[in-house]
Amino acid sequence: MDSIEKLLGEIKAETQNSGPKFPEQLEANRTHKAANSLSANPPQLMYNLDSLLEKVELEAKEAKVQPSLNVKPIAFEVTSKGLGGHLDQLFGDLKEEFEAQEQAEQLKREQERQEEAKKLERLKQKQREELAKRAQEWLKKLDPYSDEGFWFGQFAEHYSSKLEAAIAYLEATPSEKRGEG
Repeated sequence: MDSIEKLLGEIKAETQNSGPKFPEQLEANRTHKAANSLSANPPQLMYNLDSLLEKVELEAKEAKVQPSLNVKPIAFEVTSKGLGGHLDQLFGDLKEEFEAQEQAEQLKREQERQEEAKKLERLKQKQREELAKRAQEWLKKLDPYSDEGFWFGQFAEHYSSKLEAAIAYLEATPSEKRGEG
């Protein structure tokens, strides 16, 4: 309200000064001159000032009430329908890409597991071959007429070959007992 009162004070001061700056002031100035020339009609001067004050107050109130920008809110439904198709398509594309990546990673993991299983199988086969060589050497050194040879003969009857029996025996027996170091 201080700014309105200040504005009113300025208007009063200008109407009393000689040079009018606004069209309303020009009319008020004419009225003021007419009142001075007639000098018998001071209430009309007050009426003009009152009407000017009312105009200024009304303009100030209208300026406060009216928004500076006329912005209409956008309906969410319209936006979501317009953008929804694009967003849904984008999300669908991303989902498909993610699923494709996931499948590729799963396939890669499966291939790695298969490779690992193959490596493990090759390692077992290599160890079996080394054990078979040791078993052949052990059989060459075994005296069939010794206690160990006699026992091994009975043990080997349950296997398809003496080599298979020797491999099983070497797998089950620690190397210290067999005289190996």
